[in-house]
Amino acid sequence: MSIENLNIINGEKLVSPLITAKELNNIIGEPNVKIFDVRGIWGTEPTSLYSDYEDEHIPTAKFLDWRKEFIEKDVIPSLAQLSSFKEAEQSFIDLGINEEDKVILYDNYHHMFAGRIWWAMRYWGFNNVQVLNGGFNYWKKQGFSVSKEITKIAKGSFEPKPKYHLRKTLEDFIAEKGNSCVLDGRGKAGYDGKSEDLRTGHIPGAINAAYNSLLDKNTGLFIEISEITELFDRTIPYWRTKKIICSCGSGYSGTVAMLALASLGIESSLFDGSFSVWKLDPTRPIVQSL
Repeated sequence: MSIENLNIINGEKLVSPLITAKELNNIIGEPNVKIFDVRGIWGTEPTSLYSDYEDEHIPTAKFLDWRKEFIEKDVIPSLAQLSSFKEAEQSFIDLGINEEDKVILYDNYHHMFAGRIWWAMRYWGFNNVQVLNGGFNYWKKQGFSVSKEITKIAKGSFEPKPKYHLRKTLEDFIAEKGNSCVLDGRGKAGYDGKSEDLRTGHIPGAINAAYNSLLDKNTGLFIEISEITELFDRTIPYWRTKKIICSCGSGYSGTVAMLALASLGIESSLFDGSFSVWKLDPTRPIVQSL
């Protein structure tokens, strides 16, 4: 997958969302390159993996806890949405991010956590951010070096400038979904639902763009651009012509679809909160595909 600047969106260049392991290895240690380890596990009690970071990480990488940065405080992760302006401002300070920096994010969970932070940073106006294609596991398989050294973080100075079009609140989503192409990034089982639980399934009209259909099962890399295009042409009507809103369970796997779209030069938005927020109201319809 080639890494280069893509389309002009709203007067700005859309930076390619992905960087290869080789490309990252070539820029480690350069001034203003900031690398963040966003590893985690989604489960009954979603966790960050700081202990794994301490054991080994990409050289110069700092740890970024996806449960604490750019996210609502004191809300369970499945319902937590984007943080406030002040909280985002503090995240940029605490992470040491400045206007002139280039930020690289990586995880080991199908790009979901790195993708979520990639989206959040872009929402808050920081454009020069990329996700490591294949994540930490692929980095290691390619034989690139790892480190135990903990990098100190100086305070950052980036000032958030929200890009409202990148995020859809529940109210936005209800108003716009009828004129948009809605993609659900969950795996097929989550999208289909369970017959014993009628509040599982998907939002009416949402089309499954499963995160794992966009990744090579052997390498963890995103499939080639030509394969993404062919898959979308085959499974998603109107994706070339309609505004695209990505969704999922809680606003994580949907960002994998956003990364795939951005690799094609297409900027989409995220329904923050996604299905977890949608289903809270029992009067909102849900569809199952069983």
